[in-house]
Amino acid sequence: MTLPAGPRVPALPVLGIARDTKRFFLESSRRYGDPFTLPLPTGTVVATGDPEGIREIFTADPALFTPYAVLPLEPVVGRHSVLLLDGARHRRERKLLTPPFHGDRMRAYGELMANITLRNAAALPPGAAFKAQDLTQDVSLEVIIEAVFGVRDPARVALFREVIVGYIEAYTPPLMMTTLLRRSFGGLGPWARFQRFSGRFHALIAEEITARRASGEVREDILSLLLSVRDEDGRPMSDEEIDDELRTMLIAGHETTAIGMAWALDAIHRDSRIRDRLLDEIGALGPAPSPEALARLPYLSAVCDEALRIHPVVGMVSRKLLAPFTLRGRELSPGIGVMAAIVLVHNHPAIYPDADVFRPERFLERKFTPFEYLPFGGGARRCLGAAFALYEMKIVLGTLLSAHRFQIVSSTPPRVVRRNVTLGPSEGAPLRHLGPVRRAVA
Repeated sequence: MTLPAGPRVPALPVLGIARDTKRFFLESSRRYGDPFTLPLPTGTVVATGDPEGIREIFTADPALFTPYAVLPLEPVVGRHSVLLLDGARHRRERKLLTPPFHGDRMRAYGELMANITLRNAAALPPGAAFKAQDLTQDVSLEVIIEAVFGVRDPARVALFREVIVGYIEAYTPPLMMTTLLRRSFGGLGPWARFQRFSGRFHALIAEEITARRASGEVREDILSLLLSVRDEDGRPMSDEEIDDELRTMLIAGHETTAIGMAWALDAIHRDSRIRDRLLDEIGALGPAPSPEALARLPYLSAVCDEALRIHPVVGMVSRKLLAPFTLRGRELSPGIGVMAAIVLVHNHPAIYPDADVFRPERFLERKFTPFEYLPFGGGARRCLGAAFALYEMKIVLGTLLSAHRFQIVSSTPPRVVRRNVTLGPSEGAPLRHLGPVRRAVA
């Protein structure tokens, strides 16, 4: 096996990815060609941003791969998480998790998403500056608590919010990347703090599972649906499996969706042409557009797609080889990682001319293949919640722009900054709230 060229010092890719993921991958591709090799602390990875290389990874037999990100993810999502399973267990878990994200089920959450959006936006003082990401994270977290966990009582929603925020904040990047710090040291230190929040979170989920089983009530939230699913042998998911998958949905769907919406809000208000076209499209639906009508708007959909193209929340997806594999003519051995570099293909000049320009129209002019546009990964491990996330983005953005007006605070666009495994806007993408839309009275 002869690995492609690439940096030789493991610290260089780590620092480059942490500082500026997009710049690092673009410079590496220019310097070393495609594919190129990254020596990372977690192992050697061969990366590609070429659509053909990505196609080879995503269309290969899933049995060739095992998850790559077990070390950073297992404590926060659990060992039963679909993100960390492979083989037959992975296939079973995906099959069980698919029904709750079916289109008809998903659309049941539209009114809930719209109401949560309006409730949070109403708390913004007119004329005040705020961080777009704070607003979208508050909305996204409430959507998960109410639509996924099925918690509706306001006091209990507040309790879940407090515990979840502490749980996420306690799992710091150092804990993600090294097992040496995962010790309690007599109940002190970051790992002990994470364990305390983890225990509280587990207890809350266990209470909901017990209450839901006892009530026998037919409900539409995802927790209730997970309690009802059965595999081919008639077996339900265990309480531990449900707990892990609920935490996976939280980690995979909370901050990620919120960041995408924050980037979109910033981009919309930086270009009056985009803003006016979008407001005209939404305004044509009337003063209180339905979630389903918003979800069908072509330009709103294109804005969401472009936000996720130019600012993918996760810059790359990786697999570890269990058997020999050929990538772009290179024979790779078991144990090597292969990576689809999303930031590279989303900036491919032949596919996306003027890739740095936010131009939603490109998604109205042509359809991109799953190997050219992949904000949710691809293949057998494509994000199960992709449709839910896109639906939420359209409903939240459409509802927000139908009822309120905003403007940018600074002429300088936010920088991309790393937030654990995600990439978000610096300063949370600040905006100014101009106030609610004033409707003419007949």
